[in-house]
Amino acid sequence: MTLLVKTERKIDSEPCLATWSDKLIVGTDNGFIHTYDEHLTPSASWMAHGVQLFALASSEGKVYSASNDGGVRVWTSAGEKITELPPPDGDIGSLCVFGKFLYAGDELGNVYVFEDTTLKAKYNVLEEVKDLQISPPFMFTARDLYVTVTEIKPDVSKDRFVTQHVMEGRAPLRISESKLVVTGRGGNNIQLHELSLEKKFNKLHEVKVSDMILTSLAVVGKDCMDRRMGWLYTQVENRPR
Repeated sequence: MTLLVKTERKIDSEPCLATWSDKLIVGTDNGFIHTYDEHLTPSASWMAHGVQLFALASSEGKVYSASNDGGVRVWTSAGEKITELPPPDGDIGSLCVFGKFLYAGDELGNVYVFEDTTLKAKYNVLEEVKDLQISPPFMFTARDLYVTVTEIKPDVSKDRFVTQHVMEGRAPLRISESKLVVTGRGGNNIQLHELSLEKKFNKLHEVKVSDMILTSLAVVGKDCMDRRMGWLYTQVENRPR
């Protein structure tokens, strides 16, 4: 299995991404959420926050957004606000939905697990959670150097977890079918790994997708869509490597 860059769309903002069904959902630094179809044709658009969006997730027609102006906000895919979850201890930098749970990771290392609007569990993984993904019973969290694989059971324990594996990599990361997609340490490569503890999450393939740093990544089926800050801004920490 290999990774290929299929198409691009330039967005004049620093975006974060989410997907649901055949929709690509983009949050921007001016607080807006935009949706696109599978061909990257624009669809709905609405103002979700008064400041830059930090994280997005989507499932079953709902869109979840986070910034530093309150708790996680829940929307319909057309932009109608449904509810807002309680404010976290730190700024939320990552969101993920799996099954009946919404997972939210903050800058203090906390991962909050919500069922509807109720806080079901809370774990602290000891470092900022820039991105997270779920493949029960495993939770994958990443910052800048490592991806940590943690075993959690929200229905059993509200705060206990077991670290099962650590490997090189950084945020963003995603799960695509039976594979784990991780950004390389350099920030401009995408790595494809086995989604298996028994196989030690063996790396299958790696492809360079930009000279700049990847800031967001989304997966639809077997397709991988990413955004690079190099298309949007020139900053010292995001110069070509």
